[in-house]
Amino acid sequence: MFVIIMGAGRVGTLVARMLENGGHDVTIIEANKERAREISAVIAGLVIEGDATDQKTLEEANVKQADVFAALTGRDDANILACILAKHINPKITTILRISDPRNKKVFEEVEDLKRYFDIVISPEETAAKYIFRTIVTPGFDRVLFPKEGAEIVQFQITEECAVAGKPIKELGLPKDSLIVAVYDEKDSLTIPSGDTRIPNRGTVVVFAKNSALQEVKRVFEAKKGEEE
Repeated sequence: MFVIIMGAGRVGTLVARMLENGGHDVTIIEANKERAREISAVIAGLVIEGDATDQKTLEEANVKQADVFAALTGRDDANILACILAKHINPKITTILRISDPRNKKVFEEVEDLKRYFDIVISPEETAAKYIFRTIVTPGFDRVLFPKEGAEIVQFQITEECAVAGKPIKELGLPKDSLIVAVYDEKDSLTIPSGDTRIPNRGTVVVFAKNSALQEVKRVFEAKKGEEE
């Protein structure tokens, strides 16, 4: 996949590195000359010093052949304009719009006339705030948030001392709004589990659960042998 990223700040740089580590082609457009020079030393892909709200710059970045355009600067106005322009040049491109002000995010998701320009609207600030909120309310999870669904993916490290170790999943008594989606043994071998799958004595269990079920899920997996009710 070929991805163009607008903005070489912390978010843009981290995303670029993750994409490159995943084998994808990345081009970064950065307006700040000094920052562009710094990033070119750590990113394998092309780094263009320029303004992504300028059509010539986008064409130089080969936006017509790109699969994704991600506007990830901290400036909402520039991100908006760049996404519109990228979509105008390449109607098939997937645009990702970063909105720093969470209050604006809902507008771009719901207004039909805007949806044709912005395929995905994200707000790292909002996501971080929700992550912190959930961590305060229900601490102690290694988690991935699904804000719209009111659910999270959490994982638990299993040791021989855990009450669930060695038990089949169907006997764990998990709440109905939770589902074990993956089980890794101590050698990191993956099992997509069924009810008969036994929890390893050492390993990791990945659970998808609604927020309302998290405390009960936590109680089940963190109970030690001899502590079961």
